[in-house]
Amino acid sequence: MYERKLNLIKLLKEKKSAFLFGPRGVGKTVLAQHYLTRARHAASIDLLSLDALRRYISEPGLFRLEIEQRLKDIPPRQTLTVLVDEVQKLPGLLDEVHYLVETHKGRVQFLLTGSSARKLKRSGANLLAGRAWTLKLHPLSSQEVEPDLRKALTIGTLPGIYQEAPSSARRSLKAYVETYLKEEVMQELLIRRIDRFIRLLDIAGQVNGEPVNYTSVARDSGVSVKTAQEYFDILVDTLIAFRIDGWSHSVRKQLRQGPKFYFFDCGVLNAVRGELQTELKSGSYRYGKLFETFVVNELIRANDYSETGYRFNYWRTSTGQEVDLVLTRGPQDTPKAIEIKSQSSPGESDLKGLRAFASENNTAELFCLCRTTHKYSLGPIQVLPWQDGIKALLRG
Repeated sequence: MYERKLNLIKLLKEKKSAFLFGPRGVGKTVLAQHYLTRARHAASIDLLSLDALRRYISEPGLFRLEIEQRLKDIPPRQTLTVLVDEVQKLPGLLDEVHYLVETHKGRVQFLLTGSSARKLKRSGANLLAGRAWTLKLHPLSSQEVEPDLRKALTIGTLPGIYQEAPSSARRSLKAYVETYLKEEVMQELLIRRIDRFIRLLDIAGQVNGEPVNYTSVARDSGVSVKTAQEYFDILVDTLIAFRIDGWSHSVRKQLRQGPKFYFFDCGVLNAVRGELQTELKSGSYRYGKLFETFVVNELIRANDYSETGYRFNYWRTSTGQEVDLVLTRGPQDTPKAIEIKSQSSPGESDLKGLRAFASENNTAELFCLCRTTHKYSLGPIQVLPWQDGIKALLRG
């Protein structure tokens, strides 16, 4: 088992209940089960089990009765820790969780895992109104394993797949896309034209990391603009992609810029694009875009784990000048503008976007994260090895 940056034992030492969200395959169940081994009294319910799901669908009150019986069987003032795996399969169970947390304060703690917050939101499920924290688990980050960069760009860093041989990893990624993205996510859609969603998924892979023109996407996938927007929202809600909006001091200008979407893992992106067998060549356009996706994900993961509270945006002008990321904590915060380059020694001509951004935002801090082995400066721009840059930006 990898030592994960999200330390449940440390975070939940006060016996606080928590939702643990993350895409399939990131290790939620393994992490949660490890947490349970440290509990004196524990119970585990897996809603992926048809037997368990049928049992509680037909009689949801049984859940409360069974937990209360377990509480009677342990000494007073001791806590029962209950893991409910894939809670989005039965959102109504959260009403019972709410009742138990309120009625037996300090005696029962719930760890509720899920691969989709969408179903919970859509069903109007009881999200426990602050009685449970929301935690996020991602694929392996560079804080958890020293990454083989080429391997990470090719097969991604889903824990189970990352440790497989390349040929096995490619088969696993293909199965992941076919069985999870194209079946389970489609169950969230409740649509009849499955072929249209599959086409949209293919297009989403092609426009990964680019501003999305919904009108163009809708035309290419054979759906309405509204439906195209809804499909992208589903990818975000099911944690398959992250949305990054355009940055401006003006909210109105932000809304006029098409959002970017980044898939949560390079291996999954390659599978969606049908490029698992394609040789990855250093210096190619594809290599650069995968490196950008990888670093964006590394920053998102570090931001979540360190709870630094950054908002992620990108910046682009009508003339095509662009900065990959702008990090801020709020309107009054000094923006941190970040350009991501896959070169080992980017020069002045590679960083025109950062200088253009600085000309409009003269207090901004400017960074280039790349594959250099040593940091250096180009005027106000700090050029950093990507690992060091992530640590510097998200320290504390």
